[in-house]
Amino acid sequence: MKTWLCTAPSNFFSPLQGGARLYTYVKQKGHDVSFVDLNQKAFFDLLSTESLELAYDRIFRFIVSASMSRSLRENIGSMLLNSSGGAMRQLGARGLLAKTKAAPFMDHSKFLEKYLCKIAGTQIKTDNLYFAILVNKDKILADVEEARRSLYDHFMTLPPETFISNYKILLCGKALIDTAYFPLNLDLGLGFHGTMYKPCVEDIHRAVRDDKYNFMIPYYAREIIPKFEKEQPELVGISITHTSDFLPAFTLAKMLKEKSPGTHICLGGATLTETAFKIRKNPSLWDYFDSLVMGAGEYAFDELISTLENKKSLSKVPNLVYKENGSIKSSEKTFELDLNDTCCPEYPFIRPGSVIPLETSYGCYWGKCMFCYYPKTGLSDINAKVDKNKCERKIELVLDDIDKLNAKYKPSFFGLTDSAVHPDRLMHLAEHSINSDLKFRFSAFIRLEKEFLSEEFCQKLVRGGFIGGQAGLESGSQRINDTINKGVDLKDAKKILKNFKKSGIAIHIYSLLGIPGETKKDAKQTYRFIKKMRKYITLYWQIYPMGVVENGPLVKRAEELGITIKPLPEDSLTQITMHEYKEGLSQVESVGMAIQYTEKLKGYLHPLLKILDVESFKLIYCAYKDKWKWK
Repeated sequence: MKTWLCTAPSNFFSPLQGGARLYTYVKQKGHDVSFVDLNQKAFFDLLSTESLELAYDRIFRFIVSASMSRSLRENIGSMLLNSSGGAMRQLGARGLLAKTKAAPFMDHSKFLEKYLCKIAGTQIKTDNLYFAILVNKDKILADVEEARRSLYDHFMTLPPETFISNYKILLCGKALIDTAYFPLNLDLGLGFHGTMYKPCVEDIHRAVRDDKYNFMIPYYAREIIPKFEKEQPELVGISITHTSDFLPAFTLAKMLKEKSPGTHICLGGATLTETAFKIRKNPSLWDYFDSLVMGAGEYAFDELISTLENKKSLSKVPNLVYKENGSIKSSEKTFELDLNDTCCPEYPFIRPGSVIPLETSYGCYWGKCMFCYYPKTGLSDINAKVDKNKCERKIELVLDDIDKLNAKYKPSFFGLTDSAVHPDRLMHLAEHSINSDLKFRFSAFIRLEKEFLSEEFCQKLVRGGFIGGQAGLESGSQRINDTINKGVDLKDAKKILKNFKKSGIAIHIYSLLGIPGETKKDAKQTYRFIKKMRKYITLYWQIYPMGVVENGPLVKRAEELGITIKPLPEDSLTQITMHEYKEGLSQVESVGMAIQYTEKLKGYLHPLLKILDVESFKLIYCAYKDKWKWK
């Protein structure tokens, strides 16, 4: 039976591991499966000249209607500038200079080109930027196409300055789409994004029918539906990895159902699993699909293919929720994935020098923080007992995966996606890289464990290719860290961060405000800790307001902790609740203070964060860490 596995456009910089790993598993089971990797394909298709021509036409109509209104012209100009990180001004200036006598001289001197563009750019304001992009349409489209091709063909094998230069030009193409379809965005770190639609049932119904603003509809009609009609798959699996994937995923599901009502559409993915309890309560969504898989898809999708082929009952397919005779049902059994049964992921197409994500365990080996749901991440049943033998892939299999992927794809580095990787496993990887003919680099989510207090330990990790990664240090108050059972001493944390800086390990720190019982004094200690230690936090820091997850441990202990839960409506496909504490910071206060402290710390951030979101910046920083002297 012909089967498709599809991803949604989620992140321009990194391939998605889940779909690739599932594709490899199903293929090795002997099934006829194709991997339609829209995360790799959609960004470049949407930024093509053909697609941007459509965006230009829409903007031109806006310009015509706004020509007599300065405020509207300024709004359009502001959107173009902000969405491109200011790059549209430089691109417009180059286009204007290309029509002058200075053009031949600019071709021979980058310094002269930069100097003249800077002068010309001062003449481009928000109320006349529309004129610059209109009269220079052909030049701008040509520049974006050249940058798109360069990144498509060479990506992170380019010198860092060349990569960033091309990326800035590509942002101008993104700005055209963002302006044409405002308030929707093509976010290169989040995919289909914006404020027009919320992740709720009503907005999904609106979005999948909105061919005026939902730019995924003409894209799918142009690029995906013809291929679907030609291959005629009988089963299509669509992965929903992030909340921003909901709209493009449901849009694709609806369009495929309309073309072929008999095709079985199955949804899966991490975010889909987390919100499945809400999706099954909203039967109207099931007009677009037939089943969904809870947890990792390997076992379930393999059996789903065989069951549909043999026309047997779906009740026997593990971890499946499905529609039958108008009712939503669950299968008779659930299995938790044994990571040792999975396959090394295979990517039919991957851009040169890409970062390759790799999961070596699911859940969290610590698993004691009172607010955290990570210990249950990856499970098909949140009430299931975590089996360490299943959720942690044997180290020899991990090393074999890395060797295969390294030889085949030559990635910039491997990004371990585990909730937390123990220092012992990090050292296993480092020693393998040191002793291997094919060296590799890797990053990971880590905890600030005592092993990192040793400079020698940190330095050996770096020799073995450890770039660094991300760690949670929820509070700058020891009292709060002890309250949540973080298991980290702040005195140790300071020394570890200094060791990281000295050894060359890049680190990103996550912090939270609004933990139950936290006071304003505690919150201020977090701000002061980050401000004081910022020179040792070489990647970035983020201060989040506390989110109480609807199925998380805080809700289960709400009465004990003095939390009043106010769940969001049933049609909201998010897990974060509204809540009130009996003592400590309110939810409103924690949100306000998180914003306030983030703004106060902005001046210390790397300049590239003006054009890159946080997650994308971390990927670029780590990919080019040893090739570019970062200031």
